[in-house]
Amino acid sequence: MAKKAGRARSCEMCLSWSVLYGRRICHGCEHWKHDYPARGVCPRCRHEAHLNTEGLCKSCLQAIRVEDDAEWALAVPAARPRALQLTIGTYRHYATQARKIVHGESGGRWVNARWRRMLSQQPEEPTGAAVLEPQVWGQLPLFTLPRALTNATVRALATRTVAGWDQAQPVLEALTAERRLTRAWYYRAAKMVRLALAVREADGFATAPETLLRDLPTNGDTVCLVLLRAGLLAAPQPRHLPRVCQLQASAVTPVPNSWFAPRQCSDCQAWMPGRRHAGFLCDPCRYWRERQQPGDCTRCRRGGLPLRAGHCRTCHPYRDADRTRPPLRSATQLVIDLSAGVGAPNLPLQADNEPPPLPADMTPATTVCPGQESLFTMRRNWSPVLARLRSRPPGELPLTAAATALVEDFAELRRNQQTSGLRKNIRTLTILGYWLGVENAFHERDIHDLAQLDTHLAAKPVCQFLRARGLLIDDPELHRDRDLAWIETALHALPQPVADELRTWVDVLRDQGPRENEPRSWEGIRRYLTTLQPTLTSWTAAGMTTLREVTSDHLHDTLEGLAGTARRQLATALRSLFRVLKRKRVIFRDLARNLAVGDLTTIPRPVPSDLLAGLLDRAETPFARLTIALAAVHAVPAAEIRTARTVDLNLARGTLELHRGLLRHTLYLEKLTHRLAADWLAYRHQRWPASVNPHLLVSQKTALDPDHPAVHRVTLGQVVPPNGPTLDRLRQDRILDEAIATGDPLKLMRLFGITEQTAMRYVGTAYPERTAKLPR
Repeated sequence: MAKKAGRARSCEMCLSWSVLYGRRICHGCEHWKHDYPARGVCPRCRHEAHLNTEGLCKSCLQAIRVEDDAEWALAVPAARPRALQLTIGTYRHYATQARKIVHGESGGRWVNARWRRMLSQQPEEPTGAAVLEPQVWGQLPLFTLPRALTNATVRALATRTVAGWDQAQPVLEALTAERRLTRAWYYRAAKMVRLALAVREADGFATAPETLLRDLPTNGDTVCLVLLRAGLLAAPQPRHLPRVCQLQASAVTPVPNSWFAPRQCSDCQAWMPGRRHAGFLCDPCRYWRERQQPGDCTRCRRGGLPLRAGHCRTCHPYRDADRTRPPLRSATQLVIDLSAGVGAPNLPLQADNEPPPLPADMTPATTVCPGQESLFTMRRNWSPVLARLRSRPPGELPLTAAATALVEDFAELRRNQQTSGLRKNIRTLTILGYWLGVENAFHERDIHDLAQLDTHLAAKPVCQFLRARGLLIDDPELHRDRDLAWIETALHALPQPVADELRTWVDVLRDQGPRENEPRSWEGIRRYLTTLQPTLTSWTAAGMTTLREVTSDHLHDTLEGLAGTARRQLATALRSLFRVLKRKRVIFRDLARNLAVGDLTTIPRPVPSDLLAGLLDRAETPFARLTIALAAVHAVPAAEIRTARTVDLNLARGTLELHRGLLRHTLYLEKLTHRLAADWLAYRHQRWPASVNPHLLVSQKTALDPDHPAVHRVTLGQVVPPNGPTLDRLRQDRILDEAIATGDPLKLMRLFGITEQTAMRYVGTAYPERTAKLPR
């Protein structure tokens, strides 16, 4: 029998890290547990474990032998508790032997004498907690934490001998003499140098890294320079010191005082440039603090600041705007403290009891520099802007030269559009160019928000034009599938367990299940979910929290009052839903498996001859005549007419290929359809010569659309008269006429590309006597 492979893991009893061959505790702990089954709290480590006759656990017994802990070996009453240590590779070690430390009468004297001699040789530990104990040199720390170094840490190191102080002390004395500093400064700097060396020794570094200087309370630049001269700093050229402060052979430039370094004002939080302010307050805040009383600001909620009318100096300029529109969030802006006469204009101060003045007219938003990104972005509210600009014609808005050129290029590109559509697009682009400028890219969300407020504005053509010019920042939320967005909204309205189960069903329909199926379109899934939505809403309103609670009575009550197409659609959707959930093991039983879906009870009806007569002659455009010919002569469904592509039409061979999933159906055009297709291609090339839409049929809106969409279903349905037959009725009439003429289902399948069930249905309608059930 092969030996079971082992892997390294921690023993659950002694916590030692070793290779355990399928066991949860190591071999030594198994014997220990057998010999000492009693459990208790170990007085040394304060953990619950199996204790021996001396009252110690196995891990503490190992630690006493390995560390020569004489206090606990002799059971000294004043012995302090010890911490558990991580043990690695102690299997078959002498310390793991489960025997007593103090023997009986035979060898107890000699053993006790040995432990007492070891206890007397151990130096007495200082009272109090250890501070920055030296570690092994060159050992990398496993876990690093930021240190909090205070004056108490400095006092604890006052009597300790720190490694490297003999090298740093002469450098510090020479630096004090060169700068002609006092002896008090020398003692303060010496404390920080000794503290840095103690941290270096506690981390085990031969040369101190530059990062440890960040934890020092003060004099970080001085300590860095001293350690750099003494050769105890790891970085040869510290990054936070200027070049003049680095080590030089001839002369040493003093380190700049951090008191005058750039910093932030503690009151207004403005960023103050260096060498201007000696302290933590800017000049305006210092002047403000001398004349105002401290308190809590009512706007930013900060405390301990001098206030005027309940506002601190930062919030005081915003008091007028807050009266007009109270802020939803209390926030302030980032301010840079500039000298007088530089930068932004001064805000006029007015009495606190005066009402805020109303602007005479709105000014456009400030245009930022080209390429500069916004620090904070939020959704714009275009209602006030549009209220001011709605009464002004686009030609009266003052535009820059770049904005004017952009609008003229757009007008030249869209010159073939209708007048109303062109005016919408020009007005939208003019408002954007006037209010935001054209130096930076526009956000697509801003354009759509602006166009939604007025029916005389358009968003999509403007976005397409700006995207082609590289002046648009796309919003992914606006490019999501319309049916997918509707599905997610519908699922979000349901309870969480039911919504999760429906998402599983949707994922399987989209070919994310274990089996390879043809993926359903989002449009088809939406039709299924639209049929199921009233039923799911009624179930959840009645208190149902998951589809596992559905019973046969629920399904029977749901389908009881329905008939015809409505019942068949709901039963089909329910069978699809519960079949997928059973396959994914979300439910236990598929209760909808035996639901009777039923066959199609309606039979195809022919179109009256008076409606068909002159239908093609009454069509006014080549678009309408070709659509009617494809539906009435070749029985092409309306969905395939919309998606037919120009490259699949071959006039030389007289064929048109239609894509049906992974299959293709070829139409052989007769003389009439061939002539209508040629007339349409000639009209399309003459009407829209720059159109690159790949679809065969295009309209006024889709011909020049860069997104290349197919024509809408409404546009396709308008080719027939309002009271005349629809395209589906024309298709059914053509198949039924062929079935009456031939009576051969195979010919119908080859000619129209329909399934065998559909072909038999039409043949049964044409010749009912062939399918009638004769009595026995």
